[in-house]
Amino acid sequence: MLAAGLMMGAAVQGQQPSGVIHYEVNSKIEIGQFRMVMRGADGSVTTSNTPPPDMPNLVTFDQTFTFAGGMGRIETEGGGNMMRRMTLGAPSAAALTFSPAGAPPGGAPPAGAVGRSSSLRPPVTNSMYIDLINKRYLSVLTRQKDSIVDGAWYTEEAYKPAAELKTSGKTKTIAGYRCQRATANVGEESFVIWYTTEIPMLFSPVNGVWPPQGVVLALESSKRSYMAKKVVLKPVPDAPVLPAGAEKVTAAELKEKQRSLMEAFHNEQLQKLQEAE
Repeated sequence: MLAAGLMMGAAVQGQQPSGVIHYEVNSKIEIGQFRMVMRGADGSVTTSNTPPPDMPNLVTFDQTFTFAGGMGRIETEGGGNMMRRMTLGAPSAAALTFSPAGAPPGGAPPAGAVGRSSSLRPPVTNSMYIDLINKRYLSVLTRQKDSIVDGAWYTEEAYKPAAELKTSGKTKTIAGYRCQRATANVGEESFVIWYTTEIPMLFSPVNGVWPPQGVVLALESSKRSYMAKKVVLKPVPDAPVLPAGAEKVTAAELKEKQRSLMEAFHNEQLQKLQEAE
């Protein structure tokens, strides 16, 4: 019976499609999604959650979903973490970071930044893997040293229950695939989605906003939007797998690990700013 079960699981996995979907994502920046650290002329350091007056309220970035063998990986432009240093009027300098506080798995914009000069890459990266067969999201945090991963942690979250969809009968073609229109409400957020059943897989870029079958190629709400610009079904030589040696932790432990790593990075950058004077 065990052998038969393993063979059945292998058969299901073998039927899974493989390829890449390229999305353009727009996400609204809200209060509480950033932290600004400022250094004054006297060397004093202060923090603020108040955005600068010229900070945009919308961030646009590219996101790719690679899938093969029943596993998917979401990759965000900038590796999911960016930091930029900017001058807010001499002689003060500030480091401004943006992160999606409270954003759900699969629907999160990148932890990034907005600034006016060259970006400084933190030594940590956030990744999202999706177990398409067992219906789980795997949030992964990796730490790099000299471009080599020297630590990895992950936490699991099951798919949220599917929101009730209302279909309209309207159709249109997106990235070469015929899509159907539907609407859904999740909490206080209302979604319009376009999904195709021509790809034999269940996927949505936002957890809980599931089509009855197929893949969501476009999604829009008052807070965010996703639009598939290109869909390529092909063999994927670099199939999505968790980093070797990744340690399973709770969601709270993962959040604390990221906080401590980013705090150490911020302190290091501020020290470099002070030494540069």
